[in-house]
Amino acid sequence: ASLVFVLCSSQAQFDTSFIKTNIRHCADSLTYGFRTKNWDIFTRYSYPAMVGSFGGAKEFGTYIAQMFSQVPDSAWKLYEPGKVLQVIKTGGDYQAIIELKTIIEWQGSRITTTSHLIGESWNGGMFWTFFDSQGDATAAKLIKPDLNEQLIIPKREETKEPLARPGKSMSPG
Repeated sequence: ASLVFVLCSSQAQFDTSFIKTNIRHCADSLTYGFRTKNWDIFTRYSYPAMVGSFGGAKEFGTYIAQMFSQVPDSAWKLYEPGKVLQVIKTGGDYQAIIELKTIIEWQGSRITTTSHLIGESWNGGMFWTFFDSQGDATAAKLIKPDLNEQLIIPKREETKEPLARPGKSMSPG
């Protein structure tokens, strides 16, 4: 009986590892689409109901491009997924939470943020789409009403600090 238990346990661990690898791969594609302003790729890995709420892929891509048009490419120092924090199998899908790490240096400040994306897979954990949880379960449920109650959405973490100006001494002088 213990051999059967060991085999079942290792299978469950393999599945979680496999699913987390797929979450990471799809989140990498989402952030690549954002960093390169390839809104087709970004939209492909964005949560479909959210894309639909903007009128479709083209309109969603246009909205995202306009929303970030004021921030120069050079300001983005980091925009990448972090750790997969949670994966839950529900009746018809898998749901997950993964960190999104960003650093922006702009307008004299360095803003470092850890936010949390909610991911969903309808095909057994192979392909994932994401949306920003806003650090708030209530806001997330407006986007995905059937969000699993077991998902624990961490609060968004953000620090803002002034950038030192090149050539300026910080000591009195």
